[in-house]
Amino acid sequence: MINNIDLLKMAALMSNNYTSGCSCNCNKTNEAFDMLIMGLIKAISNTNPIVSSSQNINQIIQPKVQDHSLETVNTVHNSNKLKLGSKNQSINTQIDNAIAISSQKYGVDSNLIRAIIKVESDFNPKCESSAGAKGLMQLMPENCRDLGINDPFDIAQNIDGGTRHIKEYLDRYNGNKEMALMAYNGGPTRMSRRGVKSPEDIYLMPRETQNYVPKVMKYYRV
Repeated sequence: MINNIDLLKMAALMSNNYTSGCSCNCNKTNEAFDMLIMGLIKAISNTNPIVSSSQNINQIIQPKVQDHSLETVNTVHNSNKLKLGSKNQSINTQIDNAIAISSQKYGVDSNLIRAIIKVESDFNPKCESSAGAKGLMQLMPENCRDLGINDPFDIAQNIDGGTRHIKEYLDRYNGNKEMALMAYNGGPTRMSRRGVKSPEDIYLMPRETQNYVPKVMKYYRV
C-alpha cells in the first residue's frame, strides 16, 4: 500500500517532470498545477505528523530540486567546454592555413615553418618574450618594422613575416637550414663577427642559439 510519504514523493516527482524541459510560455499552467500539488501536500500533512512540518516537507522534495540545479550547472559547464574547444580548433585552422599560404608564396618548407613556430611560441599567437619578441614566430619590433607588420599577434601577418624573414636567411646561406636558423635566432651580424662559416661553427654562438638550432631541426625532421 502506498503511504502518505510515498504519495508526497510521487507528487513532487510529477511536479518536476511536468515543468522540466519546457521551453514554451506556460507559467499559468504551471501555477495551476503547483496549487494542486500544494493542496495535496496540505491534505497529507494534516493526517500525517511525519510530514506536518515545513522542514520535513522540504527534506522530501528538496533532492529533486537539487538534482535539476546540478543538471543545469553541468549543461552550462559542458557548453563552455564546447565553445573553448571550438575556439582552439579555429585558431589551429588559421595557423594551418597561414603556414600553407606562406610556404607556397615564399617557397619555404611548411615543416620548417611549423618547427620554428613550435620552438618559438608553442603555437601561442599571443606569446611575448621578455625581450619583446611577439607572436607565433617571435618577431622583434625592428623585424616588424622592416617587414611591414602592423600587428605581430595577428596569425596571418606573423607567419607571413616570419616566413619571409627565414627565407632571407635561407637565400643568404644557399639553402642551409642550420645556418639560416642560427641567423634567425642569433643574428647574421653576430655570426660574422664570431667567424661562423658553417654549421659546425655553432659552438661560437651563444648557448641559446646552440640549443635552438638542433631543437628546431629535431621538430623539422619528425
